[in-house]
Order: sequence, then structure tokens, then C-alpha cells
Amino acid sequence: MSDELSEALEPRPSMNIFQRLVGIFVSPKKVFADVVAGAPWWEPWVWGSLLHMIIAYAVLPVQIRLFELTKDTKPPEQFEAELAKMQEFPIKYLGVITAPITILFVAVIFAALSFIAVSVLSERSNFKKHLAIYLWSSLVASVGVLLSNIIVRMKGLETVRSYRDALAPFGPAALLPEGGKIWFALLSTLDVFAVWFYVLMAVGVTQVFRMSRSASLLVVVPIWLLSILIALIGVRYGGAP
Repeated sequence: MSDELSEALEPRPSMNIFQRLVGIFVSPKKVFADVVAGAPWWEPWVWGSLLHMIIAYAVLPVQIRLFELTKDTKPPEQFEAELAKMQEFPIKYLGVITAPITILFVAVIFAALSFIAVSVLSERSNFKKHLAIYLWSSLVASVGVLLSNIIVRMKGLETVRSYRDALAPFGPAALLPEGGKIWFALLSTLDVFAVWFYVLMAVGVTQVFRMSRSASLLVVVPIWLLSILIALIGVRYGGAP
């Protein structure tokens, strides 16, 4: 009888997988309440995988364009051979095929780094729930990446003359003049969708693990710093001048 009563008192998710997809954009606290109640971490991974497969497919012409800009840095025979190989199956669609594995690998790395603060500061720490918070929150940032690619494609591939041109940041980085790669990398991690992602992460760990708002910064800041490092690597080794 007591077991039945305890099961009845346990919180249960109030939304389904489709409602949570919409909810992370319009009512994130309800989504994180479902995480507390046991909503599985793999749900946002499924949505993120589908979204990143679309992104990987959409960005293919941009990647080829960036490679074409390196033509003068290689012998003609080598350039033509590498370009032809990029357009062969399955190499051409490798990013699409591996998107589910890639997004999970990246999520685990970022979640593990930020989970250090959670495990120290919260008695309720649970890595699967933290991974769920990260994956749900990152869907917002992924939408930003997709919209950025759509804008680049609408402007035309002929406008892409560098790695920076292949991005359309929704923030202060868009106002920078040509050059200033370090500043561009820094500010690109502070666009609207990136900040939205950081806020969702802070809200999520505060709600799920009962952490203070100030403590949630110790979770978000390592993610931001790692994002800066990745952005710096991107502008330095983006494959185009």
C-alpha cells in the first residue's frame, strides 16, 4: 500500500515529446519540470539529431564554396582531386550521416565540463538530467545555426569569400568591420540564440538541481569559454582566407 502511495505521489511528466519540443521555446520551465519528473534525456537528442542532419545537408554547398576559395594554395591536380572526392558519396554526406553521433559526443563533452559545478554545489546532481538540460537548451542555439545558414544561402554563395562570410551572426559580431578575427570569435558566442541558450541552461540547473542563480553561472561560464575556443579555431582554420 505504501509503495502504491509513493508511486502516486511521484511527479510525472506533464507533456509529451512533441509538446516539450515546442515548450523549450515558449515555456521552458514546464520542460525542465518534466526533466525533474523523469523525462528521458534521449528525447532532445532525437530532435537535435534531426535538426543537425538538416543543417549538415543545408551547409554542404557552403563547405564546397569555402574549399574552392583555397584553390590558389594547392597544386591544380591536388585541388581537383580533393574537390571531386568531397562530392563523392558517402564523403559528401558524411556530416549528415554522422550528425546523431556528433551531436551526442559534443553534448557529453560540454555537459561533463559544466556538470563539475553541479556535482559540487548540488545534492540533487544527476548527469542524465544535466545532459537533458543541455540537449533541450541547445536546440535553441541549433535553430540559430540553421537560420544563419538560410540567410547565407539567400545572399548567394558568391558572397562567401571567407569563413566569416559563411556565418550570419544574430548579434554584435555582425557589426564588426572586416578583420578582427579574435573579436569576431568572441562576439559570435554572444548572439541572440547563444545568449538564449545560456539563459536556458541557467534556468534549467536552477530549477532541476535547486541551485542559486549565482551558482548557475559556474555552470554556464565553462560552456561559454569552450564555445569561444571553438569559435577561435573556426576563424583560424576555417578552410578559407
